[in-house]
Amino acid sequence: MTPHARPRPLPALAAGTALVLILAACSSREVSAPEDAEPRDDPPAPATAAPEDEPPPVLEGAPSWAAPYSSPPQAAADGFVGMAMPERGGGDLTFLGVDAEGATRWSTERNPSCTAFAVTEGADGEDLLVLLDSDADPSGGVLATTTTAAALDPVDGSLVWGPTEVPGTLVGPGLLLGAIEGSVMSNSTGPKVALDPGTGTVAADEAEDGTELLHEYQGTLLVRDGGELRAAEAGSGDPLWAADDLDLPEHAGTDPDTAAPGPGPAPENGQAAAVVLSWAGADGEPAAHTAHDLRTGERLASFPGPEEPRVVGDKDGLTVVGGPHPDGGQLLVGLHSDPAEQLWRTRLPDGPKLDAVVGDHAYLTDGDATRLVDLASGAATEEGPWAVPVAAAEDGTALVPVGSDGLGDAFAAFGPSS
Repeated sequence: MTPHARPRPLPALAAGTALVLILAACSSREVSAPEDAEPRDDPPAPATAAPEDEPPPVLEGAPSWAAPYSSPPQAAADGFVGMAMPERGGGDLTFLGVDAEGATRWSTERNPSCTAFAVTEGADGEDLLVLLDSDADPSGGVLATTTTAAALDPVDGSLVWGPTEVPGTLVGPGLLLGAIEGSVMSNSTGPKVALDPGTGTVAADEAEDGTELLHEYQGTLLVRDGGELRAAEAGSGDPLWAADDLDLPEHAGTDPDTAAPGPGPAPENGQAAAVVLSWAGADGEPAAHTAHDLRTGERLASFPGPEEPRVVGDKDGLTVVGGPHPDGGQLLVGLHSDPAEQLWRTRLPDGPKLDAVVGDHAYLTDGDATRLVDLASGAATEEGPWAVPVAAAEDGTALVPVGSDGLGDAFAAFGPSS
C-alpha cells in the first residue's frame, strides 16, 4: 500500500462480510444457544507498528498500545468491541471487548460466515453489542440455513438477550437484517426484518407486513408503506409521524403527486438519529433534501439542489450532515436527538467531504487531505495529511489504522493531546 493510500474504513455492519472474502475456510457447526462470553484479563499489547499517516493533532504523537482487532472496531460503553481473525485464516472469528487502557476483558467465538456486529442501546439506555451467528460452511459450499442474533453487555460480555432467528446478515441502518441475494458483493437483499434492541424480538418483517424497512435507530423505525413514509416505535409499533404531514421545503414541487418525499441517502456508518428525505421539484427530479429527527419528524436542516448530502451519526444521538451550501461551498450541520435540535451550522469551502464522526471531531477527507471540524462548535480547526481514527472511547483514546503484517487490518491506540 502506498504511504498515502488510506482506504475508507468499512462500517462495522459490513466488516463481517469483508472478512468472509479473506478467510479461506471455516468450520461447519450447529448454531448453539449463545452464552456469556469467556472472561479474560489480557494485558495491553505493546504498539510496534507506526501509522501509515500521522495521527491528527488532536491525538498524542506516539501510540500507547496495539489493538487486537483485524477489522475496524466500534466504541461501546467505556471501551471498544470488534473482531479478530484466526492466525492461520481458518476457524471461528473471535469477538473481543477491550477497555480504554488496552486490556482485553472478554472474548467469544462466532462462525465467520454471515457474521457481523452492531452497537446499539438497550431498554435501560446502556450500550449493547449485537452479534450474529450461523450454520454456514463456505468451505463445503453449504449456505446458512439458520442465522441468529444475540446481544451482549460490552463491558463484561454477559448475555442480555437472544438468540433471535433472522433471515440474514446486518444490512442496516441499525438493526435491519436480510439475506444478501446473489453474492456477498451484491447490494440487493431479500425481505428484511427489524429487531427491537430492547428485547431482541422481531419488531417488523417485510415478508409479513408488506412494508419496506428503511432505517432503525435505537428503537425507532422508518418504513415505507405503499408510497408513504412513516416512523414508528419498534417495540410497540405505535406511530410517531408521517411524511405526508411534513411541510414542503423551498424548491420542492407543489404537485401532490410529486411533493411527497422519498428516502434520501443512508448514513455512511450505518447509524444516525436523523434521517434525510429527498423532495422532487416540478419536473419530478430531486430538487431538495431535508434532515429530520428520526423520532419526532422535526425538520432540522435543508439542502437545496439535487446533490445528496452525506450523513454520519453515532450511538449517542449526534448526527452530522454535509451537503451543498446555497451560496456555494459546503454546508455542514450538527444535529442532536432528545431533544431534537440543530447544534450548529458551518459553511466550508469546497474540498474534503464528510467522512466520519469519531470522538470530539468530524473528519472530512479527500485523498491525502483531512479536515477536522469540532463537534461542539462546528468550527473547522485544522487540515493536513492525517489518518482518520476508526473509533474513540469515552476518555478520548482513539484507534488509528497502522501497518498490518498479517491478514486483515491493524490498529494502535493514541490518547488525546493535552
